[in-house]
Amino acid sequence: MPSSYRRCLTLVIALIIGVGSPMLAQARPDLERKIGTTLVDSKSPDYQFSDLRFTSADGQRRYRVHIIKPRIAPPLGGFPVIYFLDGNAVLMELNAQLLAQLAVQKQPPVLVLLSYDNDLRIDSKGRSYDYTPASQQGSGKQPHGGADAFLKLIDTQIKPAVAAQVTVNPQQQTLWGHSYGGLFVLHTLLTQPATFQNYIAVEPSLWWGKGFILQEAQRVMDRHPSLSAHLQLWIGGAEKMREAPPIIRQSQLPADAAHGLATQLATLDGLKVDYREWAGLDHGAMLGAAIPPALEGIAKGEAAGK
Repeated sequence: MPSSYRRCLTLVIALIIGVGSPMLAQARPDLERKIGTTLVDSKSPDYQFSDLRFTSADGQRRYRVHIIKPRIAPPLGGFPVIYFLDGNAVLMELNAQLLAQLAVQKQPPVLVLLSYDNDLRIDSKGRSYDYTPASQQGSGKQPHGGADAFLKLIDTQIKPAVAAQVTVNPQQQTLWGHSYGGLFVLHTLLTQPATFQNYIAVEPSLWWGKGFILQEAQRVMDRHPSLSAHLQLWIGGAEKMREAPPIIRQSQLPADAAHGLATQLATLDGLKVDYREWAGLDHGAMLGAAIPPALEGIAKGEAAGK
């Protein structure tokens, strides 16, 4: 890795560690909001709905996994599939028109929504544990560090159960996550890159654990591995422009932290990296905004695996 890249990433990490506390300036979701009625409560002429239930290895969390599959015969090799973290929140953003648009594309995807088995839009306690890596520098009061166990559940239980219900292409699998979910996406890419072929990290929580994921990225790059994957790193432009309240202003990331990370990761052999910034959209708005382009890219064959 060129020394200039190493110095850039080291500087970003140093800035984050130096400021300490997490970037609370990001808009917090309404943690009491319920999902209400969604499109899976009715029938679609284009997609079929089903769900499965799972329990965490420690028995503390239960999951409801929604499977949304096209009402057509699978193509040779199977459907592409996208796994969405924060499945309840994603479900609230889906509508019949979007599914109808996907159904007529080159390769309509199977949607797998990884949700907690409750009616909360966001399960703060569950995701704070499942989506965060094990680290001595964990942020916040919630228990953390369950990412590896959750990834094992996805890989060894959820994915086989999905494949038993619908024919999916094992070489066209995408993992999508927002905020803590984006942190989980990056951690998975860096530690178990063969689990998926395509990774979409939306507004990832780079601040978490005093820049843990940036430090993990540097450790990976120091080994010069050869990867075979595609990362899309998507950021809301409004987060760079919004001024935080004085009490937490010092805890913000450098404005170009995400872009810098994308630049560094793009130097890894075999890893394709695309960085995109949505002008005017803040952290919360990016969740809904990043769903249609992710689905449309897969349906049009733009995110196909190798």
